[in-house]
Amino acid sequence: MSLPPPAGAAILFWEGDAPSFAVVVGEEKQRVAVVSETGREERIPASRVAFELDRGTAPPKTVEGRRGAAARAAALRRAAASRAREVDVGTLWDLVRDRPDPVPERELAGIALGTDDPQARAAVVVALAEDGVRFQRRGAEWMPRASSALTTILAERERVAALQRERESVVKALARAWRGEGFVSTGLEIERRTLAALEGLAILDAEAPDRETALEALAAIGATGDRSHEAAFRLLRRTGRFDSDDRNLAIDRYGLREEFPDEVRAAAEDAASRGFARDGRRDLTALDTITIDAPFTREVDDALSIAPWDEGGFEIGVHIADPCAFVPAGGVVDREALARGMTYYFPERKLLMLPPAISEGAASLVAGEERPALSFLARVDAEGRIRGFEILSSVVRVRSRLDYDAVDAILTGADDPHAPLLRLLASFGEARESARKRAGAIILRSTEVEVHVDPGGALTLSRRDPRSPSQRIVAEAMVLAGEVAATWFETARVPAIYRRQAPPDGPLPVADPDVPEIVWVRAVRRMLKRGEAGREPAPHAALGIAAYAQVTSPLRRYQDLAMHRQMTSRLRSGAPAYGPQEIQAILATTERAELDGRRAERMADRYWMLKYLEQRTGETVTGVVADVVPRTIVVLDETLLEEPVPALSGAATGDRVRLKIERVKPRADLLALRPS
Repeated sequence: MSLPPPAGAAILFWEGDAPSFAVVVGEEKQRVAVVSETGREERIPASRVAFELDRGTAPPKTVEGRRGAAARAAALRRAAASRAREVDVGTLWDLVRDRPDPVPERELAGIALGTDDPQARAAVVVALAEDGVRFQRRGAEWMPRASSALTTILAERERVAALQRERESVVKALARAWRGEGFVSTGLEIERRTLAALEGLAILDAEAPDRETALEALAAIGATGDRSHEAAFRLLRRTGRFDSDDRNLAIDRYGLREEFPDEVRAAAEDAASRGFARDGRRDLTALDTITIDAPFTREVDDALSIAPWDEGGFEIGVHIADPCAFVPAGGVVDREALARGMTYYFPERKLLMLPPAISEGAASLVAGEERPALSFLARVDAEGRIRGFEILSSVVRVRSRLDYDAVDAILTGADDPHAPLLRLLASFGEARESARKRAGAIILRSTEVEVHVDPGGALTLSRRDPRSPSQRIVAEAMVLAGEVAATWFETARVPAIYRRQAPPDGPLPVADPDVPEIVWVRAVRRMLKRGEAGREPAPHAALGIAAYAQVTSPLRRYQDLAMHRQMTSRLRSGAPAYGPQEIQAILATTERAELDGRRAERMADRYWMLKYLEQRTGETVTGVVADVVPRTIVVLDETLLEEPVPALSGAATGDRVRLKIERVKPRADLLALRPS
């Protein structure tokens, strides 16, 4: 418009590409002051005014007048929108599409509605703006788009509209599932991507690669929870994506292999049925050999024998199961074991490294059965020092299987025929621990708690005290075998994987008898360097030995199986099974598996510990304040969970506290405690 419209006039003006309606209040600072259809007062440049619709009788200066102006502008909008429905934009475009120049609004109104009055112009403007495709505005004129451009734009618009329709159908399907009304898949690609994003969120939480898509889907259907990953899990559970409320997401998070392929299982069963070759093995079945394990252990890796040494001390045998007798290098079972890396132990299940026909059957040191083994025979003096050793392939027969509690009971006086052997083993364990302490070993044998889930879903906790005589016997025997193995590898110049640990940077804190032990244990652990694996021998500070190689769990750890293969090959043929580069490749593969394994086990253990505590919501538990900086951390006595308790203001490290379990949401990883 050339001149600003007068006060009281109703106008159509532009807000970007959208037509708006307003009533003019007046002119202020070279701008037009208006009251819009929403009742908002604003000042706009005169250049944004398209045209007048009509003129009122008086400017809307009062509050009531402004309300009336807003109502008037809104009524004009409704009238224009209603009449715009009479405008066939497609036909209008077809009539003028060959025009080389923009077409004035008045002319378009005349063509479309038979009149070019302001109300008709407004209706046409609204229609063209809503269409947004066939015409481009040039001030008060409109340029019809070229046919080719229009075809492209309409195709894209239809594609976007179709995508939106698909998205809406997926949202509706998920919303029904969330409400518990069942889930019927749409079969659409967008559904597949949405479900994949939700699964990523449920499993990986903040690390989910398409987290925003998942969060948008949750928001669209109104799915809420204490944590977004919890809401995603609950939604997917209702769609059938997860098969159990207690699905072990650690398995999904770390991509762990669950079932064995048929060919692997068949190969293992065939090898187990054929038995093992005795050639080159020394018959040690006459030794009085026992195993000490937890009652539920089925992959029995190690057995022990012992006798007094004539020069004082002990002749001890650590006999390790030899699965290499059933697992050819490079075969399908071996490749699968390498891909798995280790056996994963969870409260509700385990994922074996080797098929059960071998790990729980033919290679397991089952009492009463002859089994292939790799035996570490050592002479240890009364001071716990190794005076000589021999490593050999063997055949053993375990006489008795004992569990930790039974061994401890016998050592404290229970009448049992195993008592003389166990007392000798206990003396060995004490001597070896003392020797390692003198060498600088850091002995941290604090209580451990495990949660178990029986097939019916019942939860039980078991406590293990590594300071008990039975635990010391087994721990010291395993360390002895690892030390002997490392010495043998280094002396024989056989490529191997060594475990090492650098010493702490400073002196360790001294235990305070007036402070609970857990506080000291946590302080020491913070100072310890992380253990490492490598191809060169080096001291292990925590164990207090010059070199160490893990060899005692070949049924459940591939590194140990590979070290067994190195030893047996060298003992039999004079040449190791692997060269340095092959050992490095095994190390790289298995170290990642072991790291993921520890993380997965911690994740699953915590979930089930929270499930256990959920049953006790409202009850009181006890604990120890283990840290107060940067926040107060309590270690719970029963479960050993470490939890922040912000409400414990003023607490001191070492304080014993009573806490009420207010709220537990295992899937959300939420445990709320407050002082009781």
